Amino acid sequence: MRKTITTIMKQLFFTLSIIFVYTFSYAQTPDAASLTASQLKTIGINSMNMGDVYSAIDYFEVYCEKKTDGKIMFLLAECYREARNYPLAKKWYEQAYKENPNKNVLALYHHACMLQTERKYEEARSEFTKFRRAYRGIKRKRHSTDYNRLARNKIKACETAEYIIDSAITVKVEHLSESINKASIEFAPRFYNDTILLYASLRSDTAVYKVVEGEQDNVPKRQFYLGQETEDNWKYICPWNEGSFNDESKETGNGVFTPDYQQFYFTRCAPNRRMESICKIYMSTRKGKNWTLPEALPEIINNPKYTSTQPAVGYDSRKNEVMLFFVTDGPGGKGNLDIWYTTFDKRRKTWKDPRNCGPKVNSPGNELTPFYDNRTRTLFFSSNGQEEGLGELDIYRTVGERSSWNDKAENIGYPINSEFDDLYYTLHNKGKKGFFTSNRPGSVTVMHETCCDDIFSFEYIDYVELAAQGKVYKITNERLNSILKGKLDLTEKENSDTTKNYIEGALVTLFLHNVITDNTLFIAQDTTNEKGEYFFSIDPNKNYVIEFENLKEAPRKVKLSTHGYLQSDTIEIDDVGIEYISKEAIVLKNIYYEFDEHKLSKRAKATLDTTLVALLKEAPEIVIELSSHTDSKGKDDYNQKLSQKRAESVVAYLIQKGIDKKRLHPKGYGETKPIAPNNKPDGSDNPEGRQKNRRTEFRVIGTLHQYSEIIYEE
Repeated sequence: MRKTITTIMKQLFFTLSIIFVYTFSYAQTPDAASLTASQLKTIGINSMNMGDVYSAIDYFEVYCEKKTDGKIMFLLAECYREARNYPLAKKWYEQAYKENPNKNVLALYHHACMLQTERKYEEARSEFTKFRRAYRGIKRKRHSTDYNRLARNKIKACETAEYIIDSAITVKVEHLSESINKASIEFAPRFYNDTILLYASLRSDTAVYKVVEGEQDNVPKRQFYLGQETEDNWKYICPWNEGSFNDESKETGNGVFTPDYQQFYFTRCAPNRRMESICKIYMSTRKGKNWTLPEALPEIINNPKYTSTQPAVGYDSRKNEVMLFFVTDGPGGKGNLDIWYTTFDKRRKTWKDPRNCGPKVNSPGNELTPFYDNRTRTLFFSSNGQEEGLGELDIYRTVGERSSWNDKAENIGYPINSEFDDLYYTLHNKGKKGFFTSNRPGSVTVMHETCCDDIFSFEYIDYVELAAQGKVYKITNERLNSILKGKLDLTEKENSDTTKNYIEGALVTLFLHNVITDNTLFIAQDTTNEKGEYFFSIDPNKNYVIEFENLKEAPRKVKLSTHGYLQSDTIEIDDVGIEYISKEAIVLKNIYYEFDEHKLSKRAKATLDTTLVALLKEAPEIVIELSSHTDSKGKDDYNQKLSQKRAESVVAYLIQKGIDKKRLHPKGYGETKPIAPNNKPDGSDNPEGRQKNRRTEFRVIGTLHQYSEIIYEE
């Protein structure tokens, strides 16, 4: 039984629908009525193992007319559930359980799930409770589904379902026209731009293809297509012909762009030797108007033994590296299908080992179709195993990144969610509208009414747009000013405002605040403009903390609550004063080295004692880059190595003076960053220019409190 279910589930990875666009039959498909019971059973099981649930249904139905067999009744129910024919699945689960309650105890669980699709939540809750009692004594195999925990979550979901429906969110949901939606499955809708839709489909009016074994290559494959918004609805345009993404020999879909639209990730799937659909994630990079040839991600992501699919991307908050979420059935998950993440190490140009997103995202059931909103740092995904749900797959959200999430996932609400499968939620970059897919009644189909996924659009009514803005000004520190103005080559920029000196370039950070645990979670950063202003887009009914970098102590903090805001508004934050040093490069005067040497002279050390050492002790929070530069004399490679050694010698001296090495980052630039010409216009030597270029300087690149790890890269 486990093998049969696993085989079917592997087909689910790519399509995210339990109906398959094409199936495999025997070269001479026998008439079911002419077969013996034994033949019907054998061919039905073989069809099911190959993913052909529709042929399996045909044979099992006839078999069950001839024989009373609880095992085949259960398999027939499974096939109907995989085909998402919930009423008939419910019928056969019920009969299978009655025929053999001991061996078909799982039929009781799935029968309760089918009751949920009819909104019979009280009956379903009773069935799940009954199942837990019956299942308690059954020993679960290692790595198999934890149906006990799953049923417990389903009971809680039944208890809250009516409340979710009664508390319907104000949203306009529309079924996209039949120009987009066909009888086959449409999935993975994405905004290509404000008015263009990118999605994947077979674009067929036939829901199921029957093909002769060995002729699978002639069957149409899912590809990418474009649609356009019109006054009335969305209409089909054409196949997406950019790059080399569409491949008529492979199933293709699940496309997603990085937030800057410079990279594109997607899925390709093909059957393995056992006819199981194995998917891999591919990536392409934009080069001007073109795209590079797609390349499969490395095996630490695309494990050849398992499926990796449904990519979602954002940027890591600490280092601004690409953060990839994806779905896999690999080992180490919480349920059958889990959402994992990895990040791309820009310095090493490699992907890091994937990790599970953790129990606040993944449940004992299946988690699918992640979408990451980088603007609000919110992960949206679908699940059938959470504690709040209306039936089959519901859409959920949680705020955070990697495996750090502010709270357990919450149901996004009815009527986007229904008692059927709702998935592939995606947002426009302004957050007011988006798309999702669903097999709810009303979809385009030539079969039963819940067989196939269609694309729906949504737009939130009375959408509340909130923002927070304020200004940052400089608090005078006389000792700091004395060090800067007396010893360092720095010209302060004075603001025209006579009362406050507003700061340009100050870092301001927005955190989501969990008032129960007092934990904070990074959301966004901004740097103040020439008027000292910062700005954040925020959400209603949240608690935030705004932090302002500071030099001598922990950051200044302002708490902000958006509870009670019923209309769009910009919240004005009172001006905040901080001690501040410009992040522009500051030249250290009188730092000399012996010719062609990197060791500091005594005079240079004395200068450092009264300047940089004093500054770093006066401002114990700042982290700096210490850089050294040369003129153009000598070979480039030699100059770069010499300047690196000189920068490191300054850092070594500062550490010797008691400065924490975490605050110091040496960088040698050689002759690559001149501040004056090395030669005069006529080509002759320019000693004065070269002298200016042979310099040591520093610049503030952050504060200790805000950056537990800083890896600075030019």
